[in-house]
Amino acid sequence: MTLDRSFENFIQILSEEEVTPEISPSALADLSKEFSLRSIVSVVSFRPESDKAGEPETVIPLFGPVPENEAPDYMFKSNMSGERVIIYKVYLSGGRKWNDEEYKYFSLIMDVLSFHMERFLLVNVVKNSALTQFLTGLPNSGGYLQFVGSKFGSGEIMKYDAFYFNLKSYGLISRRFGIQEGDEIMKRYARKLREFCEEDEIVSHFGGDNFAALIKKERTKQFLKYIAAIPVRGMKKDKEEEVTISAVTGVYAIDESMSSPGQAISRAVMACNYAKNVANKPYVYVNKAMSTRIYRQKQIEDRYEDALANDEFRIYLQPKVDTESGRIVGAESLARWFCNGLVLYPTEFVPILEQEGMVASLDLYVLKKTCEFIREWIDAGIQPVPVSVNFSRRDLNYKNLAKEITDIIDSYNIGRQYIQIEVTETASEDERLQMTSFLSKLKDEKISTAIDDFGTGYSSLSTLRDFPVSVIKIDRSFINNEELNRSDEIVLKNIITMATELGISVVTEGVERPDQTELLKTVGCHVVQGFLYDNPMPKADFEKRLIKGVYDD
Repeated sequence: MTLDRSFENFIQILSEEEVTPEISPSALADLSKEFSLRSIVSVVSFRPESDKAGEPETVIPLFGPVPENEAPDYMFKSNMSGERVIIYKVYLSGGRKWNDEEYKYFSLIMDVLSFHMERFLLVNVVKNSALTQFLTGLPNSGGYLQFVGSKFGSGEIMKYDAFYFNLKSYGLISRRFGIQEGDEIMKRYARKLREFCEEDEIVSHFGGDNFAALIKKERTKQFLKYIAAIPVRGMKKDKEEEVTISAVTGVYAIDESMSSPGQAISRAVMACNYAKNVANKPYVYVNKAMSTRIYRQKQIEDRYEDALANDEFRIYLQPKVDTESGRIVGAESLARWFCNGLVLYPTEFVPILEQEGMVASLDLYVLKKTCEFIREWIDAGIQPVPVSVNFSRRDLNYKNLAKEITDIIDSYNIGRQYIQIEVTETASEDERLQMTSFLSKLKDEKISTAIDDFGTGYSSLSTLRDFPVSVIKIDRSFINNEELNRSDEIVLKNIITMATELGISVVTEGVERPDQTELLKTVGCHVVQGFLYDNPMPKADFEKRLIKGVYDD
């Protein structure tokens, strides 16, 4: 076979499939005789100016065995688009050397081979990019699940523990060094995480300051100690500073109960959230109580939409009473979920709905039902009282929420004075801005608003000053001492005096004892809500109270 014919076969074979390293030995077989080829090895690395310079090279054999500690006879270099460079090392047999014509011809062969190799590598870069976090180059959630899935499928998963960790106060680091250097610090942190891992382990970056890892059980304690405080270099004004990055971690010690790869994430996330929000510890292992709670949470999430559609939620009403006259002057609507014969209270399902961003639909449902009740009372000749409906702070993310509330009230053709919207005070500056805007829109529409649980947040006094509200509801914590004292009286009196001078009405919730009522009368709060008068009750029972209108002594 002539050289030109061998070259044609070489091109044809390389063009058949995009798996160049696998088919190149066949493609080069005939040419190897003409050029005395023994081996061709490609070495892929990052350019010196790249952020990834210094990372391990990738050696890909293209023809023959990989020689050890032997200098190549010839080398060819190709710069790929992007940050990579490929060096081709060519080894000949029997001490052979090419003449100039042979070298030029083989250079043409290498141009063709390099074209196909670059195409092969770029295709793989695209495939891998779907599994890689763009900033740090670590596997993303898809890459992590792929690795976990392979260990799960092979039965090796029991050798590992799964981790999910969140960096402590990383936002402060970004503000201190700036966004650009903050990204560089994150890259250096990621490299240190990668350095810890052995070949059959993985650490993954889910984005932001959230990471996951699958580490062999015998190295778990070592890993927890490692990520507790990792020193990383940061640059500020051309000066190097050391930053210590710590993590809050959830650990799932993988056991026989694991039924899918996704549980390596979900169970570790559950433990991380518990460590951060409940235990206030650097790390927490998954336990049975957490598993039970997450199972319950999943049940609530899965059943919620159908429950709402099937009217499984019932609206209960708790009266608000003027202690001087004994008259019912208002009420609060509260949801109860009748689920498969059980009654679920808001404390069981509302936090889960808030966490999953589902609570707005429930709050609007309660508002519609409340408006429906008021319309029925008016039609029946029963004089309504204003009824308050709670809206979660999470609802404030909906830009048109105030308009939707107004439209619902108007659709039932009832006076806007019969609805009051309650929200809970907040310490977050972003939420405060959203809340101020929301309350202002409702005020413009002549809809009364109230701050619930007043006194439990971080900004209560500024709330009185800044929020355009009609009412504050003083939290039960101010009156729940077994024996009320002078200090309780002084605190309550000052809050009520300030509110009154600002034109804000006051209601105290959680009233359960006569001595609490007497103290509230003394300090000037005459509207109360609590078990002393009535528990939350179904509509029919509340109507009887409403018709009577007065609580007898």
